[in-house]
Amino acid sequence: MLINEIREISEEVGLDNVDPVGITAVLESHSKPLSTEELHDLAPKLTEQQKEDEDEEDRGTIAMQTKDLLIFFPL
Repeated sequence: MLINEIREISEEVGLDNVDPVGITAVLESHSKPLSTEELHDLAPKLTEQQKEDEDEEDRGTIAMQTKDLLIFFPL
């Protein structure tokens, strides 16, 4: 059964005491379609998360470019 497989995998990666009822609740919550109102509420959160992820990627790129420049132009 899927719930047992999820529990076994979670134990293998070090997550002990995973509640089968919690697994069922999560699986069921993802099978329900969202209403238009729920999508409207969710959209700004997703947009903000995407912006944060892009900003984090940009910081990593800037740091790498600076590091690469220091190789050629040591201070």
